[in-house]
Amino acid sequence: MDMFMASAADDAIAARFRIEDLELGSPPAVWHRHGPVADVVPALLELPPHNSPGAPRLARSPVSELWLPGDPLR
Repeated sequence: MDMFMASAADDAIAARFRIEDLELGSPPAVWHRHGPVADVVPALLELPPHNSPGAPRLARSPVSELWLPGDPLR
């Protein structure tokens, strides 16, 4: 499942989740991006379809503004 939310032109977030993880209280995203709408929307649209070659599959840390070790620096 893909999701997108924007609170302003310079503050948007998009994420992809595995359907089987949605029953978890705070499902981990397999991909997420935060930034301006102009950057986040194209990144989301460029993702390969679910379960296709090159599509993200490994769950990451829950989507949040808190940086955790192992997460890429923003």
